[in-house]
Amino acid sequence: MAGRAGGDLAAAVSRAGGLGMIGVGASTSPEWIREQAAVAREGGNFGIGLMVWALTEEVFDAAVEAGPTVVSLAFGDPSPWVVRAHAAGISVVAPVNDMPQVRQALEAEVDVLCVQGTDAGGHTGRIGTMPLMQQVLGYTAVHAPGVPIAVAGGVGTGRGLAAVLAAGADAAWIGTALLASPESLGSEELKAAAVTSSSRSTVLTGIYDRAEQVAWDTATWPTRTVRNDFVDRYGDDASVTDEELVAARAPGGRYADDLKLHAGQAVGLVRQREPAGETVARMAQEAGELLKRF
Repeated sequence: MAGRAGGDLAAAVSRAGGLGMIGVGASTSPEWIREQAAVAREGGNFGIGLMVWALTEEVFDAAVEAGPTVVSLAFGDPSPWVVRAHAAGISVVAPVNDMPQVRQALEAEVDVLCVQGTDAGGHTGRIGTMPLMQQVLGYTAVHAPGVPIAVAGGVGTGRGLAAVLAAGADAAWIGTALLASPESLGSEELKAAAVTSSSRSTVLTGIYDRAEQVAWDTATWPTRTVRNDFVDRYGDDASVTDEELVAARAPGGRYADDLKLHAGQAVGLVRQREPAGETVARMAQEAGELLKRF
């Protein structure tokens, strides 16, 4: 949720009983982290999501100094940063997209695993949420029975939350469900598009990172995004060059104004522009009612 989850969204989620997160992108400044953390703190406990491959000392220090309850260390080996977070009294969540990443995170002694399936929006892996969740739950039951498991990717309603809890997970990690909330960052056009998009509208691609010249490992972590003319033109074009993609999205380029909306397959469940706290509370209530059946 880098670029979408700031202090207002984090505070709203935490006030509703969740743990709100601030999403830090590859070019986020330490000053922005401090500003957003001050807002998030008004809602209670909060976390900060960091991208390991792009993480700098300055950004990590700013995140730690902001005093979050947890930091998320995603998209890379968390081990260089875990000890330092623990020394500051901060718990560490590691989003994982396959079993090698699970073992790597456990060896780094993270506190929580977040299973992120390919259903998720933005940068994600290539294994579906349900198969990966079952693999991770089975593995940790034997090899790391005390490590809590959160699940991300496709959880957009109370039914989805109930499903992962019934399977044995400890929590769900939601993002797409909150894209249209008034507290999320982004334009009104983006929020309106989230409400009208369908689950079939999303695809996996690496062309945005290439067009923006961002050094993502797109083979491991492609981006799930909502289709537009730019994606339809170049998404499956194996011959397109980086130069062509940059030109297509540059000011004045043919696809410069195409709306970029990174969203998961659960975007088909977003059908109203609802305050984030109401979404979280409704999901929890629905899940509680469904779990009474067991």
